[in-house]
Amino acid sequence: MTRRWIGVVGVVVAFTVTVLANVGAAPASSTRVVDRTYSCKVRPARYIDLETSVTLPPENGQPRPGQVRVTTVKKGIERNGMTFYVPQVFFEEKKDSLDIDRSACRRSSRRVPLKTTGLPTPGETATPTHTGSVNGRCSTARRVLVHLKITLQNGKPEKALLAVHNDNEKSKPIVFYRWSPSKIVGYLGNSCVETS
Repeated sequence: MTRRWIGVVGVVVAFTVTVLANVGAAPASSTRVVDRTYSCKVRPARYIDLETSVTLPPENGQPRPGQVRVTTVKKGIERNGMTFYVPQVFFEEKKDSLDIDRSACRRSSRRVPLKTTGLPTPGETATPTHTGSVNGRCSTARRVLVHLKITLQNGKPEKALLAVHNDNEKSKPIVFYRWSPSKIVGYLGNSCVETS
């Protein structure tokens, strides 16, 4: 066998091995967990709004992905002559949707347990066929601690735990949520009223 043929056979073998390796490989998927606590400023009237929903069927051709919104201050943006109020903590069942309002919230090292301890049980449950959301308005201290633990699959929120406590010496629990696009269980404290 000449050198030329040895070179050709070597290239063919290398090409075949590469093709087989690529065919046999499973598509890459990445799971990432975001686990952070923020201290957020609260409006002078000392209350926050929490809105959580599961993913619902489209309405008027518009998708309705499951989402979590924590609004601690009244902050609006103007668009086309209209004011839209934005939450300080937000994510939904879409890739790269986690958004924190850094002008109102800063990272905190304070411990906030992701538990229902100190909150009334049982919690309120929502699914696509039962209410669809668990929302509340809660009286708070001047600042609140928001602890998020979100599991992301390829950048899209798959499930989350959310605990909110007063950011003061007592650090009293306000709410705790277990969220997924198909089911929410929300535990609202005694300083909260359920909203629609």
